[in-house]
Amino acid sequence: MTTCLMLHGIGEPPAHAPGEEWPYWVSRFVFEAILDLVREAPARLTFDDGNASDVEIALPALTRRGLTAAFFIPSDRIGKPHYLSEADVRALHAAGMEIGSHGCRHLRWTDVPDAEIARDVTVSIERISSIIAAPVRSVAIPYGACDRRVLRVLRQIGISRVYSSFRGPELEGAWLVRRDCITRDTTLPNIKHLIAAETNAAEAAISFLRLWRRAGSAVISKA
Repeated sequence: MTTCLMLHGIGEPPAHAPGEEWPYWVSRFVFEAILDLVREAPARLTFDDGNASDVEIALPALTRRGLTAAFFIPSDRIGKPHYLSEADVRALHAAGMEIGSHGCRHLRWTDVPDAEIARDVTVSIERISSIIAAPVRSVAIPYGACDRRVLRVLRQIGISRVYSSFRGPELEGAWLVRRDCITRDTTLPNIKHLIAAETNAAEAAISFLRLWRRAGSAVISKA
């Protein structure tokens, strides 16, 4: 099992960011410390929201350490001030980073009909794929707003991997990936514990059952 960490903005929250997003911006110092921990442990990094700090801060820090990460981008934000440009998205892809979709408009998918979820995801994937000239197969769920209906729609439209906000270790070969969200208040000792913690078989089974209870009848493992 592997810990998968979810990050958003790096540095001080910019003035344009809504107040509810500020807790999800971590300092450069903490971010650099996280990377040093990850370099020595079996952990994965993901970034949501397509903030400009992905390429301005995260990318050079990752490449200096020989690390890679997955970046999930709301396609309607591409090219807007304070967010990634098309050139930035290509730079991330060229550096070996995984590029995925975070929908078009950062919608809460549990609040919209099936057809709107499907449209939001497929349109986003089409645009990002055209920018990087490569397939986009993975999606991160905005706001972590996930239930059995959302997962069913994502399965039906052929998404190969879904990154959630369910906490806990990443199960080997999972279709639905669990992630631990890092916020401004998450301490380095807590982050170190998340990365270093060992999960035995019994704990893994209990954790999976809790996830299953929340996810309903969706297929959790790869077909």
